[in-house]
Amino acid sequence: MGRIEKKKFWTAVFIVPPIILLIGLGPPLILVLLVMCAITIGLGEYYQLTLPDSKAIEKWIGIGIGIIFSLFMVYGDSEVKRILVVLVLLIISLLFMITSKDLSTTTTKIGIMFFGIFYIGFLLSHILMINLIEDGKKWVLFLIITVWSGDVLALLFGSFWGRHKLYPKISPNKTFEGLLGALIGPVISGTIYSWLLLPSLDRMKCIFLAIGIGLFGQLGDFTESMIKRSANVKDSGSLIPGHGGMLDRVDSFLFSSPFLYFFILYIIKMKEN
Repeated sequence: MGRIEKKKFWTAVFIVPPIILLIGLGPPLILVLLVMCAITIGLGEYYQLTLPDSKAIEKWIGIGIGIIFSLFMVYGDSEVKRILVVLVLLIISLLFMITSKDLSTTTTKIGIMFFGIFYIGFLLSHILMINLIEDGKKWVLFLIITVWSGDVLALLFGSFWGRHKLYPKISPNKTFEGLLGALIGPVISGTIYSWLLLPSLDRMKCIFLAIGIGLFGQLGDFTESMIKRSANVKDSGSLIPGHGGMLDRVDSFLFSSPFLYFFILYIIKMKEN
């Protein structure tokens, strides 16, 4: 393992456990603040990558609407959500028309802005949705631990045994061996965790769920790599030493959290009922 890989590995080891303790022992507001912080910084990094020449006010408009949209998706009723979507469309369009000097680029900017709100705000808000269901905190911790273990083992497997490139055009350092580690990690940690804290979870469902989290975690990683590749940068930012920006840390949660939410809702809970 090279110097960079060691730095990433130890940063992950020292950052994630305190977060797990903070969420596990703290009040629900802690998780809300952490997710909103991730969405705020993540959207800022995304807009810096995709709209580097835009005004600061345009980026803050997107961030603000993304936060409001995410909170309403979690805590608003269904009617409010439908109205909110329409209002978001109108507000973003109007604000960009007002603040943009070059109206020829407004449509492109609005499209990029909407994608960011969905890609970061909407997807990450599923972590808060998970927290609202029965045993929500346990499931949130299940998600964090499985994603974290997948990231760590992917890094270890790729560093020590990585030989076969997965998709070098998008992410030249990713290997099939690393992908294997990304699947083994969640299966091991998820099985142990469910045995201790979610004993009612069927073992086969747990394994399937863990593999899904590993796969969707890698999908999130690849999606972010595509965005960085199109912007011709290596990291989304420099927020966390060894891990780049916020997006570099939460990319594995972007698709795995909705997957877990709907798996609990439609596979586990429906079977119980």
